[in-house]
Amino acid sequence: MKAHRYLLLCAAFAAACGREKPLLQFPNAPVILISVDTLRADHLPAYGYTGVATPNIDALRRDGTLFRNAYAAVPMTLPSHVTMLTGLLPPEHGVRDNVGFRFDSKAHPSIASILKNAEYATGGFISSYVLRGGTGLADAFDFYEDSIEGRPGARFVDYQRPGNVTASLAEKWVDERGEKPFFLFFHIYEPHVPYDPPEPFRSRYAASPYDGEIATADAIVGELLNHLKQRGVYDRAIILFVSDHGEGLGDHGEKQHSILVYRELIHVPLIVKLPHGARAGGEVREPATLADLFATVMSLVGTPNVPKTSGLPLFDKLPAARPIYSESLYARLHLGWSDLRSVTNDARQLIESSRSELYDINADPAEKHDLASSDRRTANGLREKLAQFPAGESVQSAITAEEKAKLTALGYVASPAASAQRSVNPADRIGDIEELQDASRLATSDMVSARAKFRDLLAKEPGMVEAWVQFGDALFRAGDLDGAIDSYRNAIAHSSGPLPDVLLSMATAYLQKNDTAHAMEAARAAVPFDPRAAHSMIALAALAKGDTATAEREAATIERPHATDLVLRAEIAAHQNRFNDALALLDQAGAMEGNVYRLHFVRGDVFARMNRNREAIEEFRTEIAKFPNDLDAYERLAFVLVIGGDSAEADRALAEMVAANPTPAARRLAVEARKALRQ
Repeated sequence: MKAHRYLLLCAAFAAACGREKPLLQFPNAPVILISVDTLRADHLPAYGYTGVATPNIDALRRDGTLFRNAYAAVPMTLPSHVTMLTGLLPPEHGVRDNVGFRFDSKAHPSIASILKNAEYATGGFISSYVLRGGTGLADAFDFYEDSIEGRPGARFVDYQRPGNVTASLAEKWVDERGEKPFFLFFHIYEPHVPYDPPEPFRSRYAASPYDGEIATADAIVGELLNHLKQRGVYDRAIILFVSDHGEGLGDHGEKQHSILVYRELIHVPLIVKLPHGARAGGEVREPATLADLFATVMSLVGTPNVPKTSGLPLFDKLPAARPIYSESLYARLHLGWSDLRSVTNDARQLIESSRSELYDINADPAEKHDLASSDRRTANGLREKLAQFPAGESVQSAITAEEKAKLTALGYVASPAASAQRSVNPADRIGDIEELQDASRLATSDMVSARAKFRDLLAKEPGMVEAWVQFGDALFRAGDLDGAIDSYRNAIAHSSGPLPDVLLSMATAYLQKNDTAHAMEAARAAVPFDPRAAHSMIALAALAKGDTATAEREAATIERPHATDLVLRAEIAAHQNRFNDALALLDQAGAMEGNVYRLHFVRGDVFARMNRNREAIEEFRTEIAKFPNDLDAYERLAFVLVIGGDSAEADRALAEMVAANPTPAARRLAVEARKALRQ
């Protein structure tokens, strides 16, 4: 019944939109969606902010229409982008979090899939591993560039790439389209953490690195827009400039995003530039949602027989009283607290959790004065509106019952008791997140103290899944593989659904222990959620136990191989003594991307197997220079040096390994290697 009432509500608002002017249509116009991750609307000059200069975004605003009150449906990257592309809210498209959920492009049409059927070329270019093709997004596009690789022991910064790198790839793709219609989805990760802007913005915004990252993003966007102008695309294109969510910056205790749904986290910039200067300089104050982008694009290009969605065309008359839905399930899925659901109209925001909050967003845009108890009538009215939005499935539902049963049998899905929702309002406990971040930071320098901090926090918050995950990551980096595995298992046990990233971390820890059976078991459990990464891990485990046939079969299942996938295939070929094939694959990987983890290690291994030791030594040293945390490269270098008669240099290589990686794992490997070299 709630879903039925919600559809009636949408229909009523759609009927109220009555067009004041003839429908704008631009058949075959290029469509370009520019998404700047983590960009608060109130940190742009276009929205009145004076702390940063954004000349390129300002110029786009002059050429387009600014939507002053646009809102994200969720303050997380993956579900928010799925909402943009499909016009559906998270409870409708089923992607409720960055992990543990996969987008089903066959079940849910998107801007990309519909325009592809309308003979548009469709390309996605993303800057964060969070939006990797394995989430299901790539299935909707002709071409999807997501060659961003995580690796064991990598820092968070290694899971993203600079926006100007993504821009150069996107520009090349645009050039290849010629005059044909195309849809470009272009995503950059500035100003997401870590806030580390390049010069001149680092010095210019030393007091506010977040704003420095915004200035960096503006420069990247300007580069892309200038390229479009030079190619004669800009004037005839529909360009949508948006962010997926904001950033807390401590306004309500949350420094980053994902947990809370206050205005600083869901109020996003939205500018739409139409072809040939149509509606240039316009402004719309009525509430809008990122779910409106789908209906807007379909309306503007005149695509027939478009499925109904939660959104409305932005250039129709938008109703002021329209309730805009937002949510976050992060607090329950990762912290053991309660969900947050919200509705916002032109005057108020209601936030529902274990208690209600109500804010006057015009008189109190910073949302410091809760009116829930003093204005109960308004709160009740908005609560009724909120109840009409569907709740949806709060755990991943895209896997089969058989797959769920297998996961449960393996202990990879929590019991109902473990996943029971707690009546803790996240806003009341947000300080615990800072405690968690302190423990994680401390783990880089003082693991003894970090252990104590993690244990104190988990004694207080045993259901805090994210704390178990970060504790496991810290233990893994410290070389305590058994401790890491135990922590990852606790994370899974307290989660309300499968955690593929944690399963793969657990598989990596087992592989480090040479426990290939458990590594493969954990990786197989992740296959339904992240097939590419899971099959790659299974192949690595098979290779570790000498089963090259299984390794080759698993590697062959990976569609749209990245450079690292080719490196894996080369490693398999080397173990099969197909050295020329291995070197050809490595050359192909190097041509795809300039800085590929283990490429030089595998090439060095191939040369060593071919008794080309001088070349092997050079490759191992290159690998170490590029990736000083690759312990295998130091060990293999030492062995090749000993074979060449230079034991002293081999010992120096192992000492260098420990100095660069002062962990128990590196020290243990150095001892084992020296012992083996003396035999």
